[in-house]
Amino acid sequence: MANEVLMPKLSSTMDVGTITTWLKNEGDSVEIGEAIFEVMTDKIAIEVEAYDEGILLKKYIGDGESAPVNSVIAYIGEAGEDVPAEMPSGEAEAAVEEEPEKAAEAVAEPTQEPAAATTKVRATPAARRIAREKGIDLKKVQGSGPKGRIQAMDVKGYQEPATAAASKAAVTEGELIPWGGMRKAIADKMSESKQTIPHVTMNAEVDLTKVIELRKQLLPMVEERTDQRLSFLEIIAKAAMVALKAYPEFNAHAYEEGIKQFDQVNLGVAVAVDAGLVVPVVEQANQMGLSDLTAAVKAMTKKAREGQLMPAEMSGGTFTISSLGRSKVQTFNPIINLPEVAILGVGGSYEKLVVEDTPEGPQVATITALNLCLSFDHRVADGAPAAAFLSMIVDLLENPMSLLL
Repeated sequence: MANEVLMPKLSSTMDVGTITTWLKNEGDSVEIGEAIFEVMTDKIAIEVEAYDEGILLKKYIGDGESAPVNSVIAYIGEAGEDVPAEMPSGEAEAAVEEEPEKAAEAVAEPTQEPAAATTKVRATPAARRIAREKGIDLKKVQGSGPKGRIQAMDVKGYQEPATAAASKAAVTEGELIPWGGMRKAIADKMSESKQTIPHVTMNAEVDLTKVIELRKQLLPMVEERTDQRLSFLEIIAKAAMVALKAYPEFNAHAYEEGIKQFDQVNLGVAVAVDAGLVVPVVEQANQMGLSDLTAAVKAMTKKAREGQLMPAEMSGGTFTISSLGRSKVQTFNPIINLPEVAILGVGGSYEKLVVEDTPEGPQVATITALNLCLSFDHRVADGAPAAAFLSMIVDLLENPMSLLL
């Protein structure tokens, strides 16, 4: 009897999975543990392995198509076995609940590391797919990813010497890039957030003078304990953790049936990667001092940039910070990360002239400042508490010694 291949549920919030690429075609032989397709969920691509051996008899959805979790998307069995002509429905969910071990076995490592069965070249599945479509030998492509891993953009930009002129002519005509992979996952999530949540964004300026002084004092101590350099991001995150204790309505999830507030803060930190944006989560960040928070944020950021995050490490967040780091952008309107109710945006720092009162009278001075941008769900909170929450973060940063208490 042919065995079902199910769309796996890879996170608690996943309802639908999207196939980015099939690694096997109908009629191909499949071994247990061999990657058969790649699915996109929570902004990360995961290769799914076969838990049965045989022939891939039938695929019900193709590349770029979606299906509900636990639905039958393919069959593996013996050559010539009869399988339904149309995708079965209704019984898949119950089957998975009866065999949770089998479903769990379907999850493999992130696809940023290719399956040994496909190629020895370090390349993402998307890059391999594009290479197959264009007939490009991956061994000739220079990878721009971590440790020389070949990315999709590397394959798209590759030119055979003899066809460089023709390729250049084709580029001038423009190229349609279909929605897919991480970009589609981000687009869907951001669209849903903006369409369902009444966003309000407040901005406040922070004088970083005392934060800069505190960081200089703490930098060698934190580096000695963690082997990591304390940054402004961790100090801002610590201030947000303290403020959330006073304003817990912003450490919550919003659902159709109501609002769920949390005692612990699972901090999401937005990280830019080659293909888009991911948000790894630091669990119970409110329980951490600056040293532990620095180590945790740096570890998650490193895993994100190296493509090593698992879905569980990007779920369960209750409050998110999105920093533009050393960007020249001073303010922006961050989009709330569903189902959270608030997100704190951090703009790039800048120099500013101010007038200070001194014993000798008013004097012009230069300070370093930055803007904090709080977007919140107006269904959950009103402007007054949001303003108070943001103001408390500013006060903590302008008097940062209180963060050490």
